[in-house]
Amino acid sequence: MLEVDKDLENGVKNKKKQYIWMVLFLCIAIGSIFAIIAFNKSFSWQTFGKYLKEANLGYLVLAILSVILFIFSEGWSISCIVKSFGYKQKKSSGFFYSAADIYFSAITPSASGGQPATAYFMYKDGISGSVITVSLLYTLLMYSLSIIFIGLCTFVFFPALFFQFDFLAKLFIGIGFLVQIGLVFLFYCFLYRKELLNKVCSWGLIVLCRFRLLKNKDDKMKKLSDMMKKYQESAELIRGKKKVLGKVFLFNLFQRICQISVIVFVFLAVGGSIRNALSIWGLESLVIMGAYAAPIPGAMGVTDYLMLNGFKKIMAAESAVNLELLSRGISFYCCIFLCGLAVFIKYYLIKRSSKK
Repeated sequence: MLEVDKDLENGVKNKKKQYIWMVLFLCIAIGSIFAIIAFNKSFSWQTFGKYLKEANLGYLVLAILSVILFIFSEGWSISCIVKSFGYKQKKSSGFFYSAADIYFSAITPSASGGQPATAYFMYKDGISGSVITVSLLYTLLMYSLSIIFIGLCTFVFFPALFFQFDFLAKLFIGIGFLVQIGLVFLFYCFLYRKELLNKVCSWGLIVLCRFRLLKNKDDKMKKLSDMMKKYQESAELIRGKKKVLGKVFLFNLFQRICQISVIVFVFLAVGGSIRNALSIWGLESLVIMGAYAAPIPGAMGVTDYLMLNGFKKIMAAESAVNLELLSRGISFYCCIFLCGLAVFIKYYLIKRSSKK
């Protein structure tokens, strides 16, 4: 069972900590933009403005719609599991859960703030801790599986795309792939292999204590045992719900498709050919994989580097920079703005209802 208690609530409310991460987020974002501009010395905001003005409005609308569906699809995934346990959900609930995850994941290292924020909103909607735990764990599991699935499809059908990247980009993509494999293993063990995970974690604790990086070994081992028991209890709740899990995977797969589609629609909006759209699709799927190679808020810098590195193989440097700025602006910054607004609205509604 996930411990959704006063400590979690205080963590979400901790404005000082949120401000620190927001400032860090803005600094990295500004630094990334200047780094992108530096990639092409002939770049000018006037040229970029003209580039944007000439873009096809219809395709840009489809790109923005893909962002909205990207947010909704994760919410559908979480709500699907929650409803299978008999909870009645408002149609807007899933959107707020997803927005909280996306927003706080983007502004905190290693996406560490996303799950607690989502859990807080779910808890405030009256969902039990055990259902929250199993909902978020399975969503994370299917999230990683969908990334691996699309990445493998790209490797199989478009192997040449991977080899177009330079060595550093290939390294990021390779590390990102291994990270996803590791996460799938971790979440699977949390849900189905308590003994194996307990052995791995116990060994890790013993090593850390032996090197005096942790103290009170017996106390830490007891906490680990209690945590394993709670996760196992949560896993038992959803066993046998294979149809539900299949739907959750499809929702997460659809979320990845929406995420990639944003860049494809932006590419088409600025005059890109249908013939090269598949290459953009494949490149972006590898970019998403490589984004998990570094625990940087929003994977800023790494994602920008990978996008530019891939785009410049099929277009001029100036076009690559303009496409990266516009597509990243819609797929990431616009998305974060919408999610941040949704989080503010949800938090305001919670505060207002608590005063009644």
